[in-house]
Amino acid sequence: MPYFCLWKALTRGLTMREQRTNQRTIQLTKLEEGLQQMNTRKIVSLTMLSSFLVLAACGGNGNDNSNSGASASPSAGASSSASASQPAKKVELRMAWWGSEERHEKTLKAIELFEQNNPGITITGEYSGFDGYFDKLNTQIAAGNAPDLIQMGGNIKEYAGKNSLLDLKPYIGQTINLDDFTPSLVREATVDDKVYGVTLGVSSSALLYNASMFNKAGVAVPTEKWTYDDFKTIVQQIADKLGDGYYGSYDLSSDSATLASYLGSVGKELYRDGAIHFDKQDMVNWFTLWSDLRKSGAVVPAETQVANPPTAVDKSLIVQGKVAIQSASASQISGFQALTQDQLGLITFPNGTAGSGMVPPISGQFITAYSGTKHSEEVAKFMDFLVNDPEAGAILGSTRGVPPSAKIRDSLAASTTATDKVLYDYISLVSEVAPDVDYQQFPVDTEFTKLLQLTSEKISFDVASIDSAVDEFMSEVNKLLAKAQ
Repeated sequence: MPYFCLWKALTRGLTMREQRTNQRTIQLTKLEEGLQQMNTRKIVSLTMLSSFLVLAACGGNGNDNSNSGASASPSAGASSSASASQPAKKVELRMAWWGSEERHEKTLKAIELFEQNNPGITITGEYSGFDGYFDKLNTQIAAGNAPDLIQMGGNIKEYAGKNSLLDLKPYIGQTINLDDFTPSLVREATVDDKVYGVTLGVSSSALLYNASMFNKAGVAVPTEKWTYDDFKTIVQQIADKLGDGYYGSYDLSSDSATLASYLGSVGKELYRDGAIHFDKQDMVNWFTLWSDLRKSGAVVPAETQVANPPTAVDKSLIVQGKVAIQSASASQISGFQALTQDQLGLITFPNGTAGSGMVPPISGQFITAYSGTKHSEEVAKFMDFLVNDPEAGAILGSTRGVPPSAKIRDSLAASTTATDKVLYDYISLVSEVAPDVDYQQFPVDTEFTKLLQLTSEKISFDVASIDSAVDEFMSEVNKLLAKAQ
């Protein structure tokens, strides 16, 4: 009996439900008949409405959402699939740098790695030797089409002052991580509380020497305690013992780093706080030193030096075993060493009457961004990659100096090459012997370097006497300073 009662109750409920459904269906049918004269769109809409009401009548209260997730999933999946199929944003960057063939090859490999890790970003390299690099860059900046990424040297503040470089401060601590950098490295690229570059390598100016030539000549390699008198004696001995076509040194009278060290060794400075800190007699002494060595055959003659400039690594006579000493950034040793079987080394500049004129290790080179770049976020991302990615660090090694990040240096320690060890040891030596001074770069360094070279060539080619050439030099230097104000 209980089962019968239950069945009867269910039957009665279903019957009443069917009756309500039939009544609603009849009502809707009449409604449709009354609307046959309406336009097609309205008929279709009402028919859809009637169908919905019929389903609602047959399906209960409509609160069952068990299939809502299933119906939503295909839609969400389609949306996700559509999003995933969207092509990656295409960003094309250009990067300019100078250096040796080794630096070119390793930089291109690092770029390739970055592109693999960042699909959609491509970087085209624009690389060359140092000669003419900044002339080309100046032309590009003037035309408004400079590369997005630009390698800079000690003249970074000069270009920052021209509003040619992008302020990176908004990206530091966000896209660019400099937590592992010493604060001084960041200050070197800072102007008016804006940061314009990221250090690529710590380096120092140096005298690069061909140890094999020293051995052939039977001359001992000097120590960090040598003097300018020692320098003159040594380069003369090498030239005399090896004979015609061999020289103890390049003529370094046109090299601003060597000049800066010389001035420091006699208690002077190239520049500080808006003024030069040397006089005419200092420059007369400087050019006379090199003029005497040219006349004695100890250094490279003018014609040979112009044809084989020391700044062009592939043309340098030091890699050809013809010259024993030249000036270079310490970080360049790997590029020079790659081009010769001779053993190369690094030594500090000679001491003068006031001791060492060496400058403490500084940022050898920076990676900067053109102020007109349209892809600043991607540029910042690549900068961070260059200095913080372990794989990039392993590829680049010391091609631009000792890595600024302690973590990267530590990761490279196990695989340090003999040449890298020479560089690292030299940086440590300079840190010990160099006076603790806050070195200030000449504000218009590029133009100053050109002026120094022009003056040197006038003297070496006998176009002007030392006295008259120095008079003109001092006048032009003051004009450059006035221009920089």
